[in-house]
Amino acid sequence: MDMTSASPATNSAAKATAPSRREGIARRFFGWLLPVLILGLGLGGFVALGGPKAPPRKDKEPPKALPVRTVAVQRQDSGIDLELDGVVVPLREVTLAAEVAGRVLRKTEDCNEGRIVTKGTVLFEIDPRDYQLDVSRLEREVAQAGLAIEEVDEELVQNGTSADLARRQLDLARREVARLEGLKAGRIVTESDADRAVRDELTAANALTMLEGQKRVLAKRRNRLIEGQSLAETMLAKAKLDLARTTIVSPVDGVIVEDKVEQDSFVAKGAPLVTIEDTSATEVKTSLRMDEVARVWGSQVAETTGRGLSEVPARVVFAIGDRRYEWDGVLSRQEGRGLDEKTRTLPCRVRVPDPTVLRAIDRYGAVLPQLPADAPRSLLRGMFVEVWLHVDVPAALVSLPHEAVRPTGDVLVMRDGRLAILRPRPFHSTDRSITFSESDSGLLPGDRVVVSQVSNPRDGMELTEAEK
Repeated sequence: MDMTSASPATNSAAKATAPSRREGIARRFFGWLLPVLILGLGLGGFVALGGPKAPPRKDKEPPKALPVRTVAVQRQDSGIDLELDGVVVPLREVTLAAEVAGRVLRKTEDCNEGRIVTKGTVLFEIDPRDYQLDVSRLEREVAQAGLAIEEVDEELVQNGTSADLARRQLDLARREVARLEGLKAGRIVTESDADRAVRDELTAANALTMLEGQKRVLAKRRNRLIEGQSLAETMLAKAKLDLARTTIVSPVDGVIVEDKVEQDSFVAKGAPLVTIEDTSATEVKTSLRMDEVARVWGSQVAETTGRGLSEVPARVVFAIGDRRYEWDGVLSRQEGRGLDEKTRTLPCRVRVPDPTVLRAIDRYGAVLPQLPADAPRSLLRGMFVEVWLHVDVPAALVSLPHEAVRPTGDVLVMRDGRLAILRPRPFHSTDRSITFSESDSGLLPGDRVVVSQVSNPRDGMELTEAEK
C-alpha cells in the first residue's frame, strides 16, 4: 500500500520540473542571441553605410632652410679697452709744521677741516715780535760792521801815505850815509858826523818797517771785520726767514683734512699744525692681472716708452643712477716692487691731471653739452670707479656681441646659406663684446654669425636670414 500511494506524487513532481528546465534554457539562449543580433544589425548598418574611408596619402616634403637672426662680425681697429676697478686716492697729503716757536696769534677761517684752499692762502700767524726785534738788532750789527770796515780802510790809506814818506826819508838817509862815507875817507868830515848819518838811516828804516807791519795788521783786522759782517748778514737773513715763517700759507691747492692747533695756543718748533690734501691732481689705485699687463707691454705706446706702464691713455668712470661721468687720465706708474702676494695682481696708479674737468654721459651713451646741476664737481677720495685703459694691439682683431657666442664657446657662422661651427679662443672680453684675433679665430670681417636659438646645430645645415 505504501508503494502504491507514493507513485502518483513522484510522477507529478517530475512532470512539474521538466517545463522549468526548458524555460531556463530558452532564457539563456535568447539572452545570448539578442546581443548577437544587435551587433549583427550594427555591423550590417555600418557596412551598408560604406565604413570609414582611408586617409589620402601625402608625399614627404624636402626639409626647408632654417630662418635665423644674424649679426655681422666687426673689425676692431682701435685696439682694446681693459676694464678695471679702482678707488680714488689723494695724490699726496702735506702736513704743515711750525718752523718757529711762538704763540698762534691768528688762525684764519680757511684753516678748518673740509675747507678748500688755494696755493698762498694764509692759514696761521705766529706772534712775530721776537723775530722782528732780532731782525732790527742784526741790521744794526751789520751797519756797525760796515762802519768798522770803513775806519780800517781810512787807516790803511793813512798808512800808505806814511809809508811813502818813510821810504823817501830812508832813501835820503842812505844817500847821506854814502856821501859822508866818501868824505870820511878824505877826512873832510868827522867820524861822529858819519855815525849820525848812519843812525838817521836806521831810524828811517825802522819807521818804514813799523808802518809796513801796521799795514799787515790793518789788513788782517779788515778781513776779520768783513767776516764778522758776513756772519751778521747771515744771521740777519736767518732772522728775516724766521720772521717770514711766522706767517704760514698753503703750499698747494687742496682741501684741509685735519687742523690740529687752535688760536692762542703755543706751538714749539716742528709741531704739526694742519694737513692738506693736494687736489691739483688725483690718482686712482687699481690692479692689473698679468694677462692685462702683457697687453700693455705689447701695445704701441709701451714700445715707444720702454717696457713700462707709463703713458697709457685711461678713462675714469663714476656712475650715479643711469648717468656716467668720465675723466681723462693716464696710467702713470706701478705701485710697489711687484705682484701682490694675495691677489697675484700688479698694483698700479692712474693719474688724473685735472680732477675738475669731466664729461657727463646719459644712459644712451651720448655726451651731454652741459654738466647737470647734480654732477660731481671733482673726483673725491674714496670714490669707487671704473678704469678703462685703451691699449693698441698690433694684431688684427674682430669683435662679436656676447649673445653671438654659445655657452659652449661655439660660434655659428652662416656662409653661403649653410652653417659652419667654429670654436675660436677669445682674445679679450668686456661687458659689451668679445674680441678675437682675426688670424687665429677663423672669423672674417663681414661674416654673419647666428644669434638666435638653433636646436641641434650641425655643420652644413641650410640656413636663411629671418625676416625682420
